[in-house]
Amino acid sequence: MTRTVLITGGAGGIGSMLTDRAPRDGWRYVILDRAVGSVPAREDLRTVVGSITDRGAVREAMRGVTDVIHLAAIGQENLFERIVEVNIEGTRVVLEEARDAGVGRFVFASSHHAVGFARQDDAPGGGLPDDAEPRPDTYYGWSKASGEAMVRLFCERFGMIGVAWRIGHCFERPHARERLPVWLSPADARRFVDAALENDLDRFTYVWGVSANTRGWLSGEGVRRIGCVPQDDSEQYAHLFAAGEPDPASPLGGDVTTTPLGEPWIAPTE
Repeated sequence: MTRTVLITGGAGGIGSMLTDRAPRDGWRYVILDRAVGSVPAREDLRTVVGSITDRGAVREAMRGVTDVIHLAAIGQENLFERIVEVNIEGTRVVLEEARDAGVGRFVFASSHHAVGFARQDDAPGGGLPDDAEPRPDTYYGWSKASGEAMVRLFCERFGMIGVAWRIGHCFERPHARERLPVWLSPADARRFVDAALENDLDRFTYVWGVSANTRGWLSGEGVRRIGCVPQDDSEQYAHLFAAGEPDPASPLGGDVTTTPLGEPWIAPTE
């Protein structure tokens, strides 16, 4: 089936992971990002420079689009006003333009920080459910929980198929031992998106975005429901960290649950 997939924030880390593969027959991509200089020139890929808060840029990017993967956001804690401007208002703009363009599927990059205060002790035998109630750990996490609700609103009101992708720790490899249970590999991220766009789905679905981690305690029912089979396991990296097991009473959001609210996050130095 021919698809034209808009990836907002597509020049970022996860967006680059999703397009880092050979072109697929019948598939084309549109990247909307403020910085597209790092996006390689390809016949199957069109770029639009702009922010998701710029309705004109979003409308231009949405031209001819069949599906949206909405990644663009402030991706960590920041000033509340900035979080609202980009993560809330920007998501509304993208949803409104997607509705007007007749988009069929909308994959929303949520975050495990939308449920950051959940603990392993809270999880039943089958793992913490994909649709676990929001327990955000920051204004950033709150914006992702709010975004999930807004996407569901548009799907149920206007007929789009939506997926709230509660992404875990998505990097080439885990950065800390406590992130082993929630790691998402780039290859599994691609598998997830392909399944979310290609398979029969309910009107709206919550899905944990994590790999098949030996130490995982989040439900795998959501990925099975959308027809995805994660294949990677963070256990291959466990030897890189000091011995020990995560405390089952520790929150899903890790040390983010104690970062100051409303203060821009600064990456730690080595």
